[in-house]
Parts: sequence; C-alpha cells; structure tokens
Amino acid sequence: MNPPLPLIKVIRCHAPRWLLQPMLLFCLLFPHLQSARAASIDSTATIGYDSRYVLYGYRLSRHLYHADLYLSSALDAQTTVWGGGWYGYLTDGTYHEIDLYTGVDRTLTDTLSGGVAYSLFNYLEVPFETSDQSHEFAMHLSYASGPVFLQVRDQYDTEANGHILRAIGEFYQTLNGQLSLTLSAEYGYALRYYIDNNLPNHALFTLKAPYAINETLTLTPFIAYTLPLAAIDDFEEEELYGGVAMSFRW
Repeated sequence: MNPPLPLIKVIRCHAPRWLLQPMLLFCLLFPHLQSARAASIDSTATIGYDSRYVLYGYRLSRHLYHADLYLSSALDAQTTVWGGGWYGYLTDGTYHEIDLYTGVDRTLTDTLSGGVAYSLFNYLEVPFETSDQSHEFAMHLSYASGPVFLQVRDQYDTEANGHILRAIGEFYQTLNGQLSLTLSAEYGYALRYYIDNNLPNHALFTLKAPYAINETLTLTPFIAYTLPLAAIDDFEEEELYGGVAMSFRW
C-alpha cells in the first residue's frame, strides 16, 4: 500500500502585476547573477526636482519630484551589466510612475561602445489614456573621447507601437576641482511613435553644472529648452525649464 500523498496548499498571491513581473524576472536571472557576486557593484541614488516634466518634447504638468537607484557591475574588462528603478510624482496628483530597467553595455574599441536595454514602465496614475504598463526595448552605439560624448539610440515602446530615434551630443568641461559644466543637444525622430507616419519629433538643449560636494555626493542644477518638431508641434509648445538633483555614490 502506497503512503498517502501529502496535502498541497495553494497560496493565492494578490500582489500587483507591476510587482510580480519584476520578481519573476529577478528569479529567472538570479542564477546568472550568482556568478557575478564577487564583482564589485557601483551604486548611485539620486533624488531630484524638475520645474516641469518633459519627455521627448511631450510636456506634462509642473513640479516633478523623482528618485532613482542605479546599480552597475563589470563582468569583465569589456562588459558591464546595469539596472535600477525610477519613481516620479507630480504635485497636482495627476501622475505617479514606477519604472524598472536593466541593460548590458560592451566596449568595442577605445572610443566606441554599444549596448541593449529593457525598461518596464508602470503607470500608477497618469493624466492621459494608456495601459497600466508599457515595455521599452532599446539599443545604442556610443562614442566617447576626452570631453566629447556622442550617442545614437533606437527605442521601441510597446504602448506607442513605434520607435523613437535619438541623436545625442555632449561636451564636458571641468572648471575646477569641484565644479564642471555639461552642455548637451538632442534630436529625436519619430518612427510611428504615437503618430501614423515618420517625422522629426523634438530637439532638446540642456546645460548642467555638477558640483562635487565630496567624493560621494554631487549636486547638479540644470536648465533646459525643449522644442517640438513636426510630429508634435500641432499640440505641444516650446518650454524653458530647470531643476536640481542630488546624487550619492557608494
């Protein structure tokens, strides 16, 4: 006579979907992460304020408060894995969002690198009609030499059902041991990104002034000017805005 089978109790989990999916992704990746435990992990926590939330020329309401946690680890001399989370909140109560992201970068030459990335956007409260979640898949090719940084990115968003191509240029200048300036320009081109055709989307110009308070703490005020182009200029306007961020590295 075979012994009786043990009773199996089914536990129902009522956690929100935006939390369950990242937990499942972590469980799948955990065995691979175990092999990299010995590698050092660089961490940066940032809190910030923007006088207006502007994303790729689209303007939401004013007074955005946000926080970000970024982790990275070198697997070898050429490969770096990274990931983190971002939270944003508008003071008028119309917007709450929690994002999770991860990616891999690979050094190709002394000046060139490439990478792929994935982001999960969780819209807890937004002032426009959208799904609860959106997924973004991205790839980039970057050039860095001295104070010059250039990058081309292709980002596909499942909610937009289209791509946005971004060309970014930055120039970095150290003024003294603590203060530096970063001037950047960005051009965006929409490939059916919330539109029915392909058109120039936006231009963005940003000036940042990072100030190193000490080896781990950096204060970065910024001012930015966004200009809508053909894809969105019928309903968006140019905007001059600014903000400040505080970052802690360990």
